[in-house]
Amino acid sequence: MTMNPPPASTQKFTIYLIAVIAIFGIHLIYLHHLPFFQNNRMASIAIDSGLFVVFMLLILLGIRLLKRRETSISESAERYKSLFDNHPDSIISFSLDGDILSSNHGLESLLGLGEESSKSASFLPMIHPPDLLKTLHHFQVASEGTPQNFDASFLHQNGFPIPSNVTFVPTKVGNQIIGVYAILKDLTEIREQKKEIDKLYKQNQLILNSVSEGIYGIDTNGRTIFWNKAAEAITGWKVDEMLGRRIHNLIRPLHEDGTLVIPEDNATVNTMLQREGAIMNEDLFWKKDGTSFPVEYMSSPMLDGGGQLLGTVITFSDITELKKTQELLIKSDKLSAVGQLAAGVAHEIRNPLTALKGFLKLLKTSSAKEQYYIEIMQKELQRIEFIVNEFLFVSKPQATHFVTSTLYTIIMSTVELLQPQALLSNIEIEAEVDSGLPPVMCDENQIKQVFINIMKNAIESMSQGGSLRIHAELKGSGNQILVRFVDQGCGIAPERLPKLGEPFYSTKEKGTGLGLMVCFRIIEAHGGFMNISSKLTEGTIVEITLPTTTYLSKGEATG
Repeated sequence: MTMNPPPASTQKFTIYLIAVIAIFGIHLIYLHHLPFFQNNRMASIAIDSGLFVVFMLLILLGIRLLKRRETSISESAERYKSLFDNHPDSIISFSLDGDILSSNHGLESLLGLGEESSKSASFLPMIHPPDLLKTLHHFQVASEGTPQNFDASFLHQNGFPIPSNVTFVPTKVGNQIIGVYAILKDLTEIREQKKEIDKLYKQNQLILNSVSEGIYGIDTNGRTIFWNKAAEAITGWKVDEMLGRRIHNLIRPLHEDGTLVIPEDNATVNTMLQREGAIMNEDLFWKKDGTSFPVEYMSSPMLDGGGQLLGTVITFSDITELKKTQELLIKSDKLSAVGQLAAGVAHEIRNPLTALKGFLKLLKTSSAKEQYYIEIMQKELQRIEFIVNEFLFVSKPQATHFVTSTLYTIIMSTVELLQPQALLSNIEIEAEVDSGLPPVMCDENQIKQVFINIMKNAIESMSQGGSLRIHAELKGSGNQILVRFVDQGCGIAPERLPKLGEPFYSTKEKGTGLGLMVCFRIIEAHGGFMNISSKLTEGTIVEITLPTTTYLSKGEATG
């Protein structure tokens, strides 16, 4: 390796050399020609002796400077040699013709070469053939004075390519380029790590996108750093629209005057960015179209190895359907209470009504006026009877809003609603429903009401716990869907089965029978039918058959 002397040492040595030449030049040219020194021999000897001493001192100083310079050069050379030999990357020195002048041990390690092989006169056999022209091009550019950096592969001694990052740097002495240095960095481990990272990233994306809940992450500034497919589907915001944006666009809380709360004052965002997880049972998020929807979400902090907060992961789900189902459940409970009241009132009113109607029929009169009054009383009694019947059927549903729906969605939302009640009763609900079943035309709320009534009856019948299995499948030629509920309850006596669904008939001590009656009416209104089979102490099976939209379309076409 060629080293330039340190500039400071060179300048000092030059100054001393000029001083010595100047002194002796003055002595020889000027002092010796003066008359004083020519006439005074002792003075001439004295000045010569003094100049000799000065000369010797300057020689000693010069030698000292030269030694310092050599020492400095030697130390610099050793430093550079240590860097050259011990650098973990492969370093090669080339002539301008491409011949290898020297290389460090990194080249031997990279290509599995022996010491002699690494000092081969030619570098060309080491280059992977597909990268040969590219490497030669970059070498030519570097030999003209422009450093180069690129990726290329080199052949290991065993024949397989080693992907590497190559840096070509021109070797200069003074202002002249005398060769090229090459630095090769093995990319094998880096590429393997990148493959592993890519694999983990893809797995992570698959997991995130496979769940039905919306999942997103925010950094400590409240900006979105990831966003899964379910979040896209629920909110309408695409990944590229949310990444880097403040989550405030999704949460969007408002002041009382309708203006947006700034992120710094946003209590929801601040709650999400706490170091501890939080669960919010109900909150409002906003969709891209500007509409809001109720959500349930859980936030979990992201911490690094040192416990530093990096951001937060939020898992949320749209609970719109759940809230509707809860309202339906409350409504069902209310209807049940009204039904019990109706049963009691009806029995109390119907008995005197029957007596009054019977006695009115016994009344006979020849007076037209009295007969007119009797007819008025009969009509009013009929009206009272009609009102009583209406009161009895106050919980009777009216199928007025049919839409295309999937039984999978209805069943799973009902299961989710009743799951807590089942767990409290030590009951396991197993739902085996194919999400690919064809859709049906139905009133979702009414069908949910049927499923809720059936599942609640099943849960109440299993006082000692058990399991409730729900199964749905295509029936026959695929025009109908059969939904089966199987419980392990107390069962129903055979003589009672034919009476199920009749008004005021119930197997429960405090039941009115209105619940099953309503279920039968709803299923009949949807063009289906319901069947109940049971054995005492073994359990009950409720089967509901509903026509698919394909069957309905064929029926309409045929009609």
